[in-house]
Amino acid sequence: MGVERAARRAFPQRSSAWLIGYAALGSAAAAAGARIDGGAGEADRGHTIAGVVLAMAGYPLGRAIFRDRIVAAPTEPALRETVAIAGVVAPGEELVWGQLVEPELGLAATASLFALKHPLVDGRWRRAVGLGLFWYGLGLVRRRSPRAALALHIWCNASGVVIGRMKGEDQF
Repeated sequence: MGVERAARRAFPQRSSAWLIGYAALGSAAAAAGARIDGGAGEADRGHTIAGVVLAMAGYPLGRAIFRDRIVAAPTEPALRETVAIAGVVAPGEELVWGQLVEPELGLAATASLFALKHPLVDGRWRRAVGLGLFWYGLGLVRRRSPRAALALHIWCNASGVVIGRMKGEDQF
């Protein structure tokens, strides 16, 4: 959380902060031994499917329940935001949260901390429940395949950029 907050203070564009902050976090996690392996884990097919649904629907559902509506249009170029949020943030979060934090604390605790971290960084508390549901869904997928969870995380983040452009509303 401290790295992201510091990066956001240092760089006026949010995407720049994400690119620098999460590149540093992901590199540090990799240096600490975090790896995203592809092997099949202990999760059964039903939990994996539930995880995909929860990861894809959790964030928008949580935002809808708590009426988190951003009226501001996205301010950064779509390609830059996509590279940042899907190409750097998603892998960085998977390495840090998925490979270092979650194995130590468990899925429910990690999903809760992941959800709470975001409002502490950006002040948007109405997103917390949706982010917790999103992370929990990714965790169910991650139990089966960390690579599949990474791919889903990248997909969800990239689609958020596209949806934001289509709706004219910043999704992040």
